[in-house]
Amino acid sequence: MIGDSSSVLSVEPRTLKTKAELRSWARGVDRLAAAGRVARSLADWPPLHGTVLSYLAMPREIDLGSIHELSHCQIAVTRTPSNGPLTLHIYEPDRLEQHRLGFEQPTRGTPEIPLDDIDVVLVPGLAFDRSGHRLGHGKGYYDSLLADLPPGVIRIGVTVDALVVNELPSESYDQRVAWIATESGVVRAGDPLPDAAQWVVARAVELGVAPDVRRFEEGTKTSADAAAAVGAELGEIAKSILFEVDGEPVLVICSGDRRISETKLADHLGGSVARVASLDVVRGVTGFVAGGTPSLGLDTPIKVVADGDLARYRWVWSAGGTPDTLYPVALDRLIAASGARWADVTDLGLK
Repeated sequence: MIGDSSSVLSVEPRTLKTKAELRSWARGVDRLAAAGRVARSLADWPPLHGTVLSYLAMPREIDLGSIHELSHCQIAVTRTPSNGPLTLHIYEPDRLEQHRLGFEQPTRGTPEIPLDDIDVVLVPGLAFDRSGHRLGHGKGYYDSLLADLPPGVIRIGVTVDALVVNELPSESYDQRVAWIATESGVVRAGDPLPDAAQWVVARAVELGVAPDVRRFEEGTKTSADAAAAVGAELGEIAKSILFEVDGEPVLVICSGDRRISETKLADHLGGSVARVASLDVVRGVTGFVAGGTPSLGLDTPIKVVADGDLARYRWVWSAGGTPDTLYPVALDRLIAASGARWADVTDLGLK
């Protein structure tokens, strides 16, 4: 299921205002009966692949043991130390111990995994709201962990329909998830998006990417605008520009601090003349306006070229379908979903 969290809403009792009251209410809601269906929703979701940071369930949390057996996922889980932040470890079923709070965790010495290797994180919670805010147990472990993860890591809250509520009280340090998995499917959390951005999200999910598309009032039409909006290096902006090579459309993906060489592009494709497509051609071929053209999922089958200089980054920012939307994404996922072929088609510089 692809949509937003309004499609699986339950409304919490209006009289409950504090986190303590909501925790007490949430702990009384049955979630175990639907656990198997929640796990199946996740297993069937195309973006669930790569290195997945899962969890070992506490009492009353949804058990994701079946997810840990998926062959296309490398599973990592957390260890809760006596003090300090959670640590991340490769999941090895024969190297587990019982924590004093009643859940299993990796034993000391189980191989650790760095934060930057994580593609997807499955986040347990007592409840979630439409915006992706999470009601946890109050210890702050997951807020600290999520704050340290790269922005492109796919964040999925795991719960049941009855525990997706309209709004939760939140603090400035609370970390949100971008997706919520329940027995009804996996849906996007957050504010509504323009139609073009919604289309990008739906197509991206089909292609194994789960974009946390964000809207910026100041606009993200140019690479400089985009970098300023998200606080990224200019090179981390994966701009996508439509060219015509001997009249044939070609989409080029490259770093924001590189200039696409028309000569190199034409030579690479065995053509004579390459030029930037006109605004009308961009709209006609891609269905999107210039400055918001996505790198993947276009209905029109065209060649896609990715400049090799972009490969210096593990995470990049890509256009979300409008000149004011962007999303962070793992570069390898973006390239695979776009069908791009690597080439040397740029020079240093912005023009």
